[in-house]
Amino acid sequence: MVDGISFDVWGTIFGDAFFSEIEKHYSEDTGTPREEISKSMQRAYEILRERRKEGAIDKGVDPVAYSLQLLEPFGVDIDAFKNAMAAALISIDIEKLLRPGIREAIEELSKDHPLVILGNVVYWPGAYTRALMNKAGLSRFFRAQLYSDEIGCAKPSREAFSKALSVLAIDDPHGAAHVGDNFYEDFCGAIGANFHAVMFTKDVAEPTVIGGNAFVKDASQLPAIIRGLRGQSPSYLSEQQGPSGWL
Repeated sequence: MVDGISFDVWGTIFGDAFFSEIEKHYSEDTGTPREEISKSMQRAYEILRERRKEGAIDKGVDPVAYSLQLLEPFGVDIDAFKNAMAAALISIDIEKLLRPGIREAIEELSKDHPLVILGNVVYWPGAYTRALMNKAGLSRFFRAQLYSDEIGCAKPSREAFSKALSVLAIDDPHGAAHVGDNFYEDFCGAIGANFHAVMFTKDVAEPTVIGGNAFVKDASQLPAIIRGLRGQSPSYLSEQQGPSGWL
């Protein structure tokens, strides 16, 4: 049974609209085609994810500064990019940013579970995401928001999940679930920390539960799936290969 839940933010609670808003402001300010800055952001992010997988980023490195440095080889004006992020924070339509149904799912789950945010950061600090969570009216449902630039560690590390467990005041990680959208950082990270893992994916038509872990397509499916997680240890899939294309 699940006694507490940690949530990822980007790709889980929020969609891609913030990235698009950054692209719009950067393009307007610099004259750079939106497709160009979009590709640069994506390429730099792919490099960052690979380096995380390889363990090539030393602990203590500022993840925001590190991410921004990865943009420089693609010709991105970092000062203009920072201005675009700040402008996007103000101009974003929060309803367009939210995953459909996620507000209702979070509110429902908060009635009988303590919740915590556990998120990695890339180009902007956790403070920006906090502001957006406040703007969406979601902060009140969470005991705390833990972002990698603030806690000094990132998913998929056990340390990051341990900090979430502490906030949830749960002694046994088997009593916790983590909801995310990234197979390596969220799903594998959760399983490695002995959490139940719940992953958003378009690759399932119906909610699928395997070994105490689950794959869902829609936020509306979360409450029933999480309340039903029991049975096998969540570590069941720790050595199994994920669906093709996820790693």
